[in-house]
Amino acid sequence: MTRELPHDPYITAVCDALTAAGLEPTEYWTEDTELDPYRDDDLAGLATMLTAVLVWDGDHPAIGDAVAEHGITVLWEHPAEQWQWARRKGDGHLEREPEFLPALGRYADPAAVVAVVRALLAGEPLPEGHAPYWHEADSVRRAVDAWAAAETSL
Repeated sequence: MTRELPHDPYITAVCDALTAAGLEPTEYWTEDTELDPYRDDDLAGLATMLTAVLVWDGDHPAIGDAVAEHGITVLWEHPAEQWQWARRKGDGHLEREPEFLPALGRYADPAAVVAVVRALLAGEPLPEGHAPYWHEADSVRRAVDAWAAAETSL
């Protein structure tokens, strides 16, 4: 049985919004096993982070012609302050290090995530400004903070 991670309710809300908009990812998952590359303290190389990975394969109907032959990946990582994205290579790996999406803060409203993903998939300019905070994020933020505190008390 898969256990629920503290950021799952937020990622589920995002994926539900994407699905409602006709932009359902080909696949997505959450995990807590990746090493935290943002650390530069005594726990660097030891502490893990929370992640969510959303993938659209190259043949997804929402991907515009010549936008991303092999698809794109959109990432959410804690403790990163913003969502990230990158095009995929034929083998499924990323073409480059993910690029931050300044409009999407850590708990951006799912509708704003939809707008940014729609632009990425269509190869259009990204929305400017900062997305509003998701109105239900406080409980998720507290759960993520508690998880992070437990992770750093190794």
